[in-house]
Parts: sequence; C-alpha cells; structure tokens
Amino acid sequence: MRFSETETDWLSEYLQDIETANKELIEKNFFAEPKSVICDIYVLPSHNHQTFYGKLTAERGFYKIIFAKAIQNSIWFSEPIYMYRFEEAKRFENHPMKKGRIVCRAKLMDKALINRLLFTVEKLSDCQPDETVSPTLDGVFTAVRMYENGIISRKIMYTDPEKLLFRSVSDNRESVEFLRNLYLSIEKIIGIGD
Repeated sequence: MRFSETETDWLSEYLQDIETANKELIEKNFFAEPKSVICDIYVLPSHNHQTFYGKLTAERGFYKIIFAKAIQNSIWFSEPIYMYRFEEAKRFENHPMKKGRIVCRAKLMDKALINRLLFTVEKLSDCQPDETVSPTLDGVFTAVRMYENGIISRKIMYTDPEKLLFRSVSDNRESVEFLRNLYLSIEKIIGIGD
C-alpha cells in the first residue's frame, strides 16, 4: 500500500482517494442509485496488483460492480503500474514523464460473492482495534463500507484480517482467508489495467 511521502495519515488519504474515484465515476457517467448500493470497497494493494474503488449494487435482480481503477505509465518502467492511488493517477494525467489515468467500468457480479461478503461482515464485531490497519509497503489496505438505504451503516478497514475481532470466538479462519483474498476475488472480475 503506497502512501505519499508528505502525508502520514492513511485515513485522510483513503477518504481523499475515494472522493477522487467517485468524481471520476460521475464525470464518466457511471452512476449508482444510492439506494441500490449494497457496499463499496476500496483497495490499495502492493506488488502491482490493481488499486480499485467499487460500488456493489443490486437493481432489478441484477448484481453489479461499478468501479474505477488507477493506472500509471512512466518512462522509467516498461510495464504499467497499478498499485498507486487515484490521486496520483489524476495528478499525472498530463505529466511529461508519467501518464496517469483512471479507468471506469461496470460488470455483473455473482450474487454468491456478495452474499459471502455480507455474511462475513455480519460476523465481525462492531468495534475493531486500531491495529487492524498497519501502513506498510507490503500491506494490502482494504476498506468496506456497508450501506442501508443509501446511508453508511458499517465500516471495516484492515491490512491484516487476522487482527479483526469477530462476534463469536469460534473458528473464523475461513472468514479471515476470505477477507485476506477479497481484493484478489474482485480483481479477477474487474481485471488489471485497461
């Protein structure tokens, strides 16, 4: 997870980044009816996986994800870079040495993945320790916000899902593994890059 050199507050960078992604979605006409949004997910990964912000929606029996992805190219690297923040991609839209862009799309989602996410989040305790987010270069920051009637009802943020607290002390290994790999499951749906 990549933070800027001047900013040390990961929460403000996260909020700024989803604001940038949301503006881009609106500008490119990827609108989600607020009451249709089940949750939104933001992922800031490492090791050149895809940074993305997505809104999972349910409308007329169809489930889809409306998403934005940050991509950068640089004269110093032969391959595109996918793990940087939206704010950086936006800042480098017209840079002479770097080229940043934000790609917006929508894809259908499998209801089973959404149900599993809802079930797993429901198992989590309402109060989570601060240690669930540990800003490291190798970390994958994941933020999930659940919605009810267009209003945020719960927030889960983590880099280490093993530190999340569950309502039950029973074996939660399956849930931890699901949350650890959530970004990879969604990345398979939305793809990497353009």
